[in-house]
Amino acid sequence: MNRIFVEGRVHVRRRMCSTCIFGPRSPVDDERVAEMIEQCGDEGAVPCHHHLGDEVEPVCAGFVEHAGNLPLRLAHALDVVTLVDGDPWLD
Repeated sequence: MNRIFVEGRVHVRRRMCSTCIFGPRSPVDDERVAEMIEQCGDEGAVPCHHHLGDEVEPVCAGFVEHAGNLPLRLAHALDVVTLVDGDPWLD
C-alpha cells in the first residue's frame, strides 16, 4: 500500500530527523543506504523511518535532499506536496 501519496497529495518530511539514514548520525551503513536508493528506481522514494506503519508515511527529507527524483520534482512543480512535521523529539 502506498502511504506517501494520500488524498491527492505527496507527503514529504519538512526536515531530516536526528537519526535520519541520510544524516551524519545514521544508524545504517552507506552501502545499505545506496541499496535502498537503487531499489527506489526512477519512481520510488524512501519513506521516513519514524513514520513507518502510520496512516501517512511521508518521503524522507534526507532522500529528497540527497537522491530526489523526477516524480518528486514533478509533484513539487504541480504543487501537490504537503510538508509534514514530525514529533519535536525526532527532529
